[in-house]
Amino acid sequence: MPLSPDSQARPRPLVLLHGIGQSPIAWQEFVSAFGPGRAMHAPWMRGLKPSDAVGFDLDAAALDVANQLELQGMKQVDLLGVSVGGNVALRLAVERPQLVGRLVLAGALVRPTKAQLRMQKLALRIVPEGKLVDAGVSRPRMLAVFDALRTLDETSRLSQVHAPALVVAGSGDRLGRAAAQVLARGLPDARFETVAGGSMLNDSSPKELAALAHAFLD
Repeated sequence: MPLSPDSQARPRPLVLLHGIGQSPIAWQEFVSAFGPGRAMHAPWMRGLKPSDAVGFDLDAAALDVANQLELQGMKQVDLLGVSVGGNVALRLAVERPQLVGRLVLAGALVRPTKAQLRMQKLALRIVPEGKLVDAGVSRPRMLAVFDALRTLDETSRLSQVHAPALVVAGSGDRLGRAAAQVLARGLPDARFETVAGGSMLNDSSPKELAALAHAFLD
């Protein structure tokens, strides 16, 4: 039976993958700025939610997101990931290509340098404990993610990502801009954009990120 025009035009769900030191609540302003018209899902990632043991594994986190989506009957989605959420999105695009329509990546790491990880660790250490508690995250769990990323090297995987991608970096994030340019050059079908903001664009520039994502995805 052929689909009706309305069914054909229905956009894919948008899955929002939060970054280190964040919880799904971090997407609230982005969702408001993006507006209606598209189903959205912001899951906790395995290894980052409060009930998980301290420790992080990128493959396990990606598999858990895929399982959550499939349990909800989502056959194909668009992914927007910041920080380590961007790396989970990349891993899904390689391991579950049929699940991924388009990618928006903000802060995903390709082969993090010691300087990048050190700067991010320092930034996390100065966040007040009360702010982390309010966000539902813990400092030891977040620091464990940085430890897990020390040996990360996605260079050889990038050519396997065939989903169209938008790579975004904050103009105030010097190391992040350099990493984003490497990522955009390594992906087969990607473009690079900058917006005013820092490393966590869903927090520092939710409206600007929403505008770019909306234009790219729709």
